Amino acid sequence: RVALALGDDFGVLFVALSYRWLTKEHPDPDGFHLGIVASVAELYLNPRGWTDEYGLDQYSQLAEAFREHGLGLPEFALFWDFASLHQPPRTDAEAKLFPKGLQNSNVWYGHARTVVWMQSELPEGFAARMRASEPPLAETYEDSGWCYVEAAISAAIKPGFLRLDLAKRTERAMACAYGPGEPWDESDDLLARVCARRRPPPPSPETVRRLLQTEKRFTNSSDVSKVADLYATFFGKVTNVGELKFEGLEWGDADVVKLCEVLPRFAVLRTLDLSENKIGPEGASALGEVLKVNAVMTELELGGNEIGDEGAKAIAEALKVNAVMTELQLGGNKIGDEGAKAIAEALKVNAVLTSVDLQYNSIGHDGAKAIAEALKVNAVVTTLVLRGNNIGDEGAIAIAEALKVTAVMTTLDLVGNNIGVEGAKAIAEALKVNAVLTELSLYRNNIGDDGAKAIAEALKVNAVVTALGLGGNNIGDEGAIAIVEALKVTAVVTTLGLSSNNIGDEGATAIAQALKVNAVLTKLNLKYNSMGDAGEKALRDAVKDRSGFELEL
Repeated sequence: RVALALGDDFGVLFVALSYRWLTKEHPDPDGFHLGIVASVAELYLNPRGWTDEYGLDQYSQLAEAFREHGLGLPEFALFWDFASLHQPPRTDAEAKLFPKGLQNSNVWYGHARTVVWMQSELPEGFAARMRASEPPLAETYEDSGWCYVEAAISAAIKPGFLRLDLAKRTERAMACAYGPGEPWDESDDLLARVCARRRPPPPSPETVRRLLQTEKRFTNSSDVSKVADLYATFFGKVTNVGELKFEGLEWGDADVVKLCEVLPRFAVLRTLDLSENKIGPEGASALGEVLKVNAVMTELELGGNEIGDEGAKAIAEALKVNAVMTELQLGGNKIGDEGAKAIAEALKVNAVLTSVDLQYNSIGHDGAKAIAEALKVNAVVTTLVLRGNNIGDEGAIAIAEALKVTAVMTTLDLVGNNIGVEGAKAIAEALKVNAVLTELSLYRNNIGDDGAKAIAEALKVNAVVTALGLGGNNIGDEGAIAIVEALKVTAVVTTLGLSSNNIGDEGATAIAQALKVNAVLTKLNLKYNSMGDAGEKALRDAVKDRSGFELEL
């Protein structure tokens, strides 16, 4: 019942424990593992959450899922082999069930949605005791053949924050929250993030077999082939997944090179997410080589890495010959103008890429000009994100010229690019003739009243823009009144963002009057402006009878 109610979140109900047995007779005779697992479970179950430094409430994946679906206090099922599988002495029926349960344990360790806790920490003196045994046994979790394979299985396709090595837990994280929080959150306060870091890429069956034969130890040497075959069978079954999400794992170039060795085996992989890692130019180059021959992957997410301009050039070379990728996310990689120029050259010949995200990449006006030239001949890119760069008015003017001729771009994000009044005027002129752009974001560009007036004039004749973001632009009452006049005649804008400007009561009252005649606007954001109670009252009165209208003040 609960699993069905959780929908896509059902996997958080099931946690599989991987750990080293401490004695042959009993895996945890003194409760060493139990104490650690119990403390983590308490954090996982915590329904109250924890408030971080930004005032955001952080919950575990489990508690968040139960809250969202209204299921009351969280609960979960734990696969612990000693308690979940029949142990000796077994009845005949139990003896038949045991190997089936052992084989099916791969589901709990390897499924893309279940949670795995690797309790790899061992008590003091354990290694010395194993070294003194006859024959010598594995001294660490990593040296144990069974533990290694459980770890390898859980590393194959499981998203980053569903596989935790509990030995990496810190007092700080244990005192705060399970997490993992938002994708971009690198907080050391969240256990799921701390314990997911530096996990290995999925190993090939050949690598696993070699390591089992040469480096790992088993109590029973006859288990080597059996365990190697078990992993090979598992790996063969999971290479048909369509998505791999390995974000936020602190992977570097060496990790990505290893990943690229097995990527060709994922024959139907559509999406690869490697965002928020530490991938540099070498890793990007390895990915580029894979992309040159890959015929199925349509989406690559590399945001928040360190590929730089050299890495961007490697990806760009691949894009020139890749005929399937439709979405590319390279935000936050410091590719600069040179990297942008390389991507631009690829866009001139690539005929399939529809969405390009280059936000926060230190791209200046030269890089923007190169991209603009590419857009004039590119016939497929519908979404371009350049937010958080510094293209300035020169770059905006170049992009505007491209907008006059492009017949496909529907979404343009130029947030935080210091385009100023002249840049806004150029974009406005383009809007007068562009017949396809539906979403335009110009937040934080210091366009002022004059820029707002230019955009407003364009809106009077533009018949396609439905979402317009002008927040954080130092727009006062004068600019707001100009926008208002456009709202009286436009029949297409449904979403308007004017937050964090200097709009006072005069501007707010004018907007309220326009809302009485404009019947298409359904969402208006005016938070963090200079209006008083009178302005806010006028706005609320204007929309009070409009069902579904979203007004943010």
